[in-house]
Amino acid sequence: MIKAKLVDTDIRLWELFLASLASVRRKGQGVLIFEDYLRKKAKVSGALVFGSGKAALLASLCALKNITRGGKSEVLLPAYTPLALYVAVKQAGLCPVLCDINLKDFGFDAAGLAEKTGPKTLAALPVRLFGLESSLKGKNDGYFVIEDNAQGFITPLKWDLQLLSFGRGKNFPLLNGGAALTNDGELAAELKKIRASFSAPSQTENILTFIKFKAFCLSKNRFFYNLLLPLIEKMRDTKPPVCITEELLSSWQCLLGAGRIYRAEDKMKKRFELAKKYLLLLKNVDGLELPEVKNGSLVNRFPLLIKDKTRVEEIRLKLRKEGIESSRMYYKPIHRAYSLASRPGEFKNAEYAAKRLLVLPCHPYMSDKEAEYIAEGVKKCFR
Repeated sequence: MIKAKLVDTDIRLWELFLASLASVRRKGQGVLIFEDYLRKKAKVSGALVFGSGKAALLASLCALKNITRGGKSEVLLPAYTPLALYVAVKQAGLCPVLCDINLKDFGFDAAGLAEKTGPKTLAALPVRLFGLESSLKGKNDGYFVIEDNAQGFITPLKWDLQLLSFGRGKNFPLLNGGAALTNDGELAAELKKIRASFSAPSQTENILTFIKFKAFCLSKNRFFYNLLLPLIEKMRDTKPPVCITEELLSSWQCLLGAGRIYRAEDKMKKRFELAKKYLLLLKNVDGLELPEVKNGSLVNRFPLLIKDKTRVEEIRLKLRKEGIESSRMYYKPIHRAYSLASRPGEFKNAEYAAKRLLVLPCHPYMSDKEAEYIAEGVKKCFR
């Protein structure tokens, strides 16, 4: 019996029905309404909604490629990150250049990034992995910066683009969907041109999404969650995509998002508070390495590094017996997953993290008591 879930929601079934009815009344204009709400919430001039965060990234890369001259074709990526980012860069006809990470916030290693930057660098893609604040510091030296905030949420725009994701396990879940935020008018115009070729969901796809969303809402109840767990586990992404689907988000999901966006602030604050609580509860556990949770972090899952890599799966299973969901997430860094050439030790931190990572629940529907129960379960594994 699962007592502490990795992902949860407070969306109710009646909200789905209201959003669907509103979409009919608004004659499918939900995308425009949601984009207007996103612009105001993020305080940016341009917000474009897509069918997934991956689709938003693909469109953004293609837009940067189209508006840039001079043969720039390289995109800097963290070596330890969702594999879909590598797929998107390749699909856009660009060249991924991998950089090692640091082990405190899983962002770019500064020295490695400087070494890999060159005259062909088109863009850098800093990722706020697990919602941890890890944006670049200083100036971008002539290349674009796309802030991947897919595992976080809206934060003040620092660079050229910010990407969001609204997938099931993300901080603002609409089951799928994503967005690109920018203050660059030329970039926003190019993104619109590219998006015009993307396909809208069919009626059948809308119905299937609605049914899945109903199951997601029902999973709020612990009994239903355990009953639906086999179905829910099938919905989780376990394999990297072969290609990124060029898709749009349905009008009714957009209206659901628009109706909830200004209620998200307290939930994001709770994520930060829970992460800080974990740091306090687990700080003296020998055998663990804890992350740095900076101000601005909107923690999606709380990452642990297990020093003894041979014990990671054992600990995950022990926690499961205690009713605590945890996850290994990314089993391989990009260069290992795609058998890319690398120098010995070039991505040592990425390899270290991939072998030792375990993430804990850190969502706003947990109580402090639940966080204490989870932390105690982790401590038991090291006694």
